[in-house]
Amino acid sequence: MIDPKFWADDKMMSLTTRHRLLFIGIWNFSDDGGIHKNSNNMLKAEVFPCDDIIVEEVGKLKDELIELELIIPFQSNGIELFYVKNWKIYQSIQKPIPSKYKLPDDYSRTTVALQPNRIEQNRIEEKRESTLSKEELSEFQKKYPGIDVNQSYNKFILNMKEKGRVFDDLAAAFEKWLMNDVEYDYNKRDKSNDLVTVFCTKCHGCRDVREGRESRNAICKKCGIQMVEK
Repeated sequence: MIDPKFWADDKMMSLTTRHRLLFIGIWNFSDDGGIHKNSNNMLKAEVFPCDDIIVEEVGKLKDELIELELIIPFQSNGIELFYVKNWKIYQSIQKPIPSKYKLPDDYSRTTVALQPNRIEQNRIEEKRESTLSKEELSEFQKKYPGIDVNQSYNKFILNMKEKGRVFDDLAAAFEKWLMNDVEYDYNKRDKSNDLVTVFCTKCHGCRDVREGRESRNAICKKCGIQMVEK
């Protein structure tokens, strides 16, 4: 009998319908120790015998259950297996039949160290590709000096997450976003503290002043005429 609290578990509620069906099937077909052969073909035959789903898709669902640490892969006598994590917490069996497989020595620990799998590697690679480096943002700032690139980038990332969008080329997508900023005067950079060089057309003297009003009103102290930006 499965403890009703099992269905209220946060991870269970976050699963898709197919993930839940596979996970429930695993509970049903595992031995009394919560152990099952790590075989995509077997899972397809047991859980999805007549469903329109191929073995590779079943394997992907299983890998995602592994990524969530709902099932833990291991080996026993050279056989690829996995066991259901928290089996003893949620499952109550009156007269359990001892498993013919030996669980790993660290089974009793809260977390079992897993070998990196394909899903995990994909997740790491995706994370690397989902952000732009400081160097890339610095280059964009040079290219679009009138835009506050950091502010615009933060809004871009929030918009991307809110809409669940993923871009193959994040840099190209962000540059398109910046071009939109330029066109509609969004995320303009505060230039009040930027320094520019102004010079006198008569004596050719120059000095650095703040951009904006100060540069527009700069007067040559020697000649008394309006100075201009270089």
